[in-house]
Amino acid sequence: MRKRIMTLLSIICVMTMAALLLAGCKKTTDSGKTNDVASEDKSGGNKSEDNKKSDSNETTTPAETNPYEISGKVVIAYPEAETAEIVPVLDAFRAMYPNIEVIDEPFPGSYGGAFNEYLTQKAAANDMPDLMWLDWNDFAPQVANKFVMPLDDLVAGDEEFTYVPKGMTDPYTYGGKLYALPCQLNAMGITINLDMLEELNIEKPSYDWTIDEFKEIIKKAISTNTCGSATLEDLDQVYSAQDDGYFYPAYDYVNQKFNFTEKWVPAMNLLAELRAVPGLDAWAMRYPKAEDGSTSMDSDYVLKFGEAGKDDTHYTFKNGMALLCTNATWNDNWMRNECKIRWDYWPYPRLDENTPVKTPIHVDCSYLTSTCQDPEAAFQLLKWLTYGVEGNLQRLDIFAARGAKEVVEGDTKLLKTWFIPCTQHPDVIAKFEENPHLTEGFKALYKSTANSIRGDINKILPGYNEIFTDEVWQMLNDVREGRKNAADVAAQIDAKVNAALQEQLETFNRKVSE
Repeated sequence: MRKRIMTLLSIICVMTMAALLLAGCKKTTDSGKTNDVASEDKSGGNKSEDNKKSDSNETTTPAETNPYEISGKVVIAYPEAETAEIVPVLDAFRAMYPNIEVIDEPFPGSYGGAFNEYLTQKAAANDMPDLMWLDWNDFAPQVANKFVMPLDDLVAGDEEFTYVPKGMTDPYTYGGKLYALPCQLNAMGITINLDMLEELNIEKPSYDWTIDEFKEIIKKAISTNTCGSATLEDLDQVYSAQDDGYFYPAYDYVNQKFNFTEKWVPAMNLLAELRAVPGLDAWAMRYPKAEDGSTSMDSDYVLKFGEAGKDDTHYTFKNGMALLCTNATWNDNWMRNECKIRWDYWPYPRLDENTPVKTPIHVDCSYLTSTCQDPEAAFQLLKWLTYGVEGNLQRLDIFAARGAKEVVEGDTKLLKTWFIPCTQHPDVIAKFEENPHLTEGFKALYKSTANSIRGDINKILPGYNEIFTDEVWQMLNDVREGRKNAADVAAQIDAKVNAALQEQLETFNRKVSE
């Protein structure tokens, strides 16, 4: 199936190129006007031939006026598990940039630290690739180890770059330099069992619902054989970062300081209040667990739902016994493959009617390595895979053309039928909305990322694992699992994580400035 799709894509691209040649190499700009491709500079601006002739101080080269004529060679490394997702996108790039040779270098990258480990080995062998794609690991070590090339000069003056939210690029800016670009994101929200909504005659909530509405709805689903939620995981972290300038959990990124005492405690109390309602949360009904970490056979969960799925966090939702659960779009593939119910996404509820929806996002990034041999050619591919309008439009088409049940060749993993772009360019947003696989709830969740908060500071904060040690996680989990109160440990957590944070920042900043 993938071969047929790639063949069809190649035919379409060839026909497109032929049409462009017949039209005298005309290209449509973002505004809808048609200009000569030969007059389009690398920064995205356009100049007519007459204007260029009148500018006696300006000299141009074919590479500067037409990015599609740039030549070079680019070695791109990516996680081998994502081969089915990236190869068609690279083939589309090759069709549009026939003079740039793209060499694939997949590597085992599905585990924590894989990207830094891979680059460390390649750097030691003096053989780093030119471009890294889809890095979801800690990114700060790449910068500290001098593996990454600053991108400021390459994005300067590019109008398409202005459509990338600063909240997605600022986290990759260290020492005043931009080191990476967001290539795709995942959004966190709530998934609701649509069948149960109908069975209980509960009116669908609006996409800008409030916490009070959420509480009212979730309690209505409690019965002898059903519950309100399968899990409310991450709810405390999400509501610890509702104020401007915060990432979760309770991280003031403007002042580079955690504030668990003032931000996390009330959020954790909200979660504890919900879990204390008998029969509301299937996750809470599993505690206290057995010594081996499994759900005890005499737990409230087993007494209500039986042994089946006792250690599967989403079991009650997938099988129609829970009204909702906290969730994220990275679970979409297995959710749509395993759920026996009709379901859809909702953004997290607002705190009240006077506050906006705040949606947590996790972002994967792409970047050029410090040893990149041909930055101009490599940047064209980097832009195609990140914020470039043409690259996003073609990638959206490729994913939307897939069948809902199509699987990776030789595997049972469903192919992705969508991705969430990291640009707010209107043409890209409009194309995203056209995807036939997306529900209204999914589209609403995507729109809500306009007020997004980063939920993955582990990727961007230097020394994250040295800050959130086993001791810190034990204190957090003692509260989440009902053994302690948030107010009793928050000050201690603040003291530990902030002291460690300052130490890590000092070490990181020193390495970057060396």
